[in-house]
Amino acid sequence: MRIACPLFASLLALGAVSNPVRIREDSGSGLRLICPGLNTQDRGCIRYTRGFDVTGVVTEVDLTFPQVRTECDCIQECLNRRDTCANYVWKFSTPESVNSGHRTCTLYSDFNLPAGVTLQFDLASPNNTNINAEAIIANGNNPHAGGLVPQAFKDANLDTDPDFDAVSGPVWTLANGQVQC
Repeated sequence: MRIACPLFASLLALGAVSNPVRIREDSGSGLRLICPGLNTQDRGCIRYTRGFDVTGVVTEVDLTFPQVRTECDCIQECLNRRDTCANYVWKFSTPESVNSGHRTCTLYSDFNLPAGVTLQFDLASPNNTNINAEAIIANGNNPHAGGLVPQAFKDANLDTDPDFDAVSGPVWTLANGQVQC
């Protein structure tokens, strides 16, 4: 293990500190890389949240098994839609998905809004492009009210058994053409 801080290394050698935090250098950032090999800046994703759904509700695209089988397939589907997808969630989204044992991949163009924010979309405006207005209306997502980031669950009622294998996070296309996730 490489220790970058000389003071910490000295304290560790003297026994003044124990059980040091181990930093995996898989991605160069100190964060654990998931889905290695994706065509991204870090050759995988280092910006994600386990067990919670950080996504918003606009431009919802739902993908299911067998089109998506893993969290990496889900992230790749977002990468395939870089002009409309800014984040993803890989979780059980319905009682049917729990019963089948297959998580759903949902792609969005926005993030969960803070609790004090509500947005009302003018769905009839000719300025709208690729907002998936029909799905917004059908899913009751207009206005889009903010709230706490919801936890993901794996029981049929989607409210009791936390799903720590669910994953959600951003996919950002940078001005230089590279992608971070």
